[in-house]
Amino acid sequence: EANGRAESPISRRPVDPARSSMSNPKNQAIQLAQLSPQQLKQMGEQIEEEIQQLTQNLDQLTKAANRYHTSGRALETFKDETEGKEMLVPLTSSLYVSGTLGSTEKVLLDIGTGYFVEKTPEDGVDYCKRKVNLVKANMDKILEFIKQRQSQAAQVNQVFSAKVQQMQEQQRLAEAQGV
Repeated sequence: EANGRAESPISRRPVDPARSSMSNPKNQAIQLAQLSPQQLKQMGEQIEEEIQQLTQNLDQLTKAANRYHTSGRALETFKDETEGKEMLVPLTSSLYVSGTLGSTEKVLLDIGTGYFVEKTPEDGVDYCKRKVNLVKANMDKILEFIKQRQSQAAQVNQVFSAKVQQMQEQQRLAEAQGV
């Protein structure tokens, strides 16, 4: 990876997942046909590893989108609460303490890397919706790139299988001729 861009094993040029499109399949087939079975196998493994990493990234983005969505829904509910209401305050995911709601006019939003910003509940809901939309847009880009890489992996595997089959056929013919 250079400058945040993935490197395409097929072209060995940087590929921007957000702008990537399949190259001319005929050119790829010609390039792939020139590679040895070992090179094709290695390329296929590299593409599969990249697909696995992208899938993990997609899972993380899905979790982030769900957290923002849940936070937005909690803020929508919070808008209707009254000051002085008794509530449970989470200290950890499984530890709560009793508390009293002090103010419903302002909330603190975690905007990342330990920074918080004070907003109204309405602005907090808007912030969460924007973040959900941003994360989903990134998820769509990654999904498209995964599809492209899966297509490339299928092409590599197809050429690899054809080469192995061709080598086996040549070996069978050589044995039949007594060479």
